[in-house]
This record gives sequence, structure tokens and C-alpha cells, in this order.
Amino acid sequence: MSIDRLFPNITEANEAELERFGAILKKVWPLKGRHREHLKYDIRDMSRALTSERSERKAEYMSDAKFLSPYLTYFLPWNLYRMSRLFTGLELDIPDGSEVVDLGSGPLTAVIALWMSRPHLRDRKLNFTCMDRAPKSLQAGLKLFKELAGEDTPWRVRTVKANFMDRINRKADLLIAANAFNELDWSGRVARPQADKLTKHMVNSVKETGRILLIETGVRLTGRIISELRVQMLESGFKPIAPCPHVEECPMPALGKGMPWCHFNFSVKGAPKWLGLLSSEARLEKDGVTMNFLYLSRKGSKNWGAVRTISEPFRLHGGQGQYACSHKGLTLVDYGEKQRPLFPGQLITQEWPANPKIDFKSKAVILPYRGKEEKK
Repeated sequence: MSIDRLFPNITEANEAELERFGAILKKVWPLKGRHREHLKYDIRDMSRALTSERSERKAEYMSDAKFLSPYLTYFLPWNLYRMSRLFTGLELDIPDGSEVVDLGSGPLTAVIALWMSRPHLRDRKLNFTCMDRAPKSLQAGLKLFKELAGEDTPWRVRTVKANFMDRINRKADLLIAANAFNELDWSGRVARPQADKLTKHMVNSVKETGRILLIETGVRLTGRIISELRVQMLESGFKPIAPCPHVEECPMPALGKGMPWCHFNFSVKGAPKWLGLLSSEARLEKDGVTMNFLYLSRKGSKNWGAVRTISEPFRLHGGQGQYACSHKGLTLVDYGEKQRPLFPGQLITQEWPANPKIDFKSKAVILPYRGKEEKK
């Protein structure tokens, strides 16, 4: 049996960069007097606008100064933390000279997180095209990136005012769309044709060997979006690299209330202290964060019968269980009474029973876990 893991703990170097980012924010985007005093209320207002009041939000809210300050000082750092955890555990060896396109880039969140979390890429000549319909957000992000990476960085970042479907001039080695597609309308009959249109655009915008990385914040809506895009991507010849360990139908498509959706919860260990204090001020403290994502290429990964743990562990008839994803569909990993559960996002390989049982409640296929975690 073997194990690998998504979302490893933040490295010490990455933790230091996130801590340093607080000082960079104060320098590049200073808030004084009543604006700083009012920040905690602006953060709460924006939190409502991004969740319960999202239908009332203007399409170009990130061009509004009222929203840009709380986004840069609170939501951007938390997204940097999320993406740093993901990028650390994901295979992202981007070759020298590569073209990276970032759709719906906002304040260059993905670019900044990539620089923080993958230091081996910092000396490579990488060309980033960051596209968003809010130029103020792009320019703020560019200033933050330059302060973080220095003017001598070999990374070349070009910002472009553009919508999701606007033409991309240079085909990408890596195309990223992070926290972008949840901005669109995915209701009713709109979802499937919209996923089809976006997929065709992204597939036609990458090279033959190109990869596509979709990242969202881990709520039911984004689980549905990712699932719809996955269907279209498979039909277009793209296969998952992660998190899916197979190319079969998604067993967690968020189709209805009470139905499972693919997302990952992980702790905030290593998050910067200044961000924790600001979160407390805004009464939006966090002890965990969520994410869903999909990473694909035409080649995909080996379809080798692995199982990806998804949910957090829970009590199960005297022991513990955990929902997972496998080529057999929704899977319930049964740890029994003595085994220690795995973290969400870990990939395991283990022999299946000849005739696996089905869980009465969830209809998941039961996989008894009998292995021990290997030290790396």
C-alpha cells in the first residue's frame, strides 16, 4: 500500500512569506484613520456580498474602492493561504519559458501564491498573462507582486482588461482560473451550455501539452460548477491529474440538497498571525478553510485504481469512517477501531474485497482500511 497527500502543511519559508505579506500590504495599500477603523465592518459587508447577498452584487464589484480594500487585506491573504497549501502538494513543475494564463485573475492571487509556495520556479523565465474585467484589481495585484518578488524577478507579468471568453493571443502551457467562474450564473438550464462554452474556450487556449487548473472556494455551488466542467473536459479529451483518481462519472456532483459534493477541508496551521487578528476584529475567525479544484491535461494521470479521501473522518460503528472517491464511485473508507484516519486529500492504494459491501445510508462502496501510513 502507498499514500500521497494533497494540502500538506505550509513550509516554514512559505509561512514567512505570508507573514511578510502583511507589511507589504501596508506599504502598497496603506489604510489610515477612519478607513482602517472601518475596515472590519467593510470586511463583514463584503463577506455577505460574496455569500448570502451574492445575487445583489454588481458584476464589476472589484472596481469599487469600497470592496477592493477589504478584499486585498482579508480575502486575498486567505486565498493565498489556500492556494499555497494546494500548490505545495500539487505537481507544478512549470518549465523555463512557459506561458501561463490566469483567467479572472483579480489581484494576481494565483501568481502571488505560486511565487510564495514554489521557490524552485522563481529563477525561471515565466510569462504570465493575467486577465480580468477590473483593471484596478489587476494593477493593485501587480504592485503587490513586484514588492514581493522584486523588480529583478525574471517573471514577466502582463495585465489585460478582458472577460472570460475574450481571445487569448498566446496558447498557454498552464491555464489557471481561480475563484472566477462562481461569478457567473449557473442556475437551471444555463449550467450545462455555459460549462460547454467555457470548456471549449479553455481547451482551445492551451497547447497540446498544456494543463488546466480550476480552483474554487469549496462551497456546494462551486462543487456543482467543477462537476459540470469536468464532464465537458472529459468529452473534450482532457483527463484529471488531480484530485480525481479515475475518469469515471463523478460520484460527488452536488446535484441536490443533502447530496455530497467534492471539496476539501483543512486546518489554518501556519496562517499569518496578523491575518488571524484581523479575522477576529471582523468576527470572521477561522479554524479551517475549504477548497475544491480540478487539474487536467490531455494525458491526465495513470488510471491505476487509487482512492482519494475527501471528507473529514467521522464516527462509524465504534470506529471511524471517511468518504472518498474511487473508480467504483462514492467510497466509504472504514478504519475500524484501531486504525488512525487519513487527512482529506490523501491518495491511497489498497486491495479491494472480492465482494465489497454497500453502506445502507450513503450507498457508498465500503473499503476496509488495513494499511499503515508510510513515513516520507
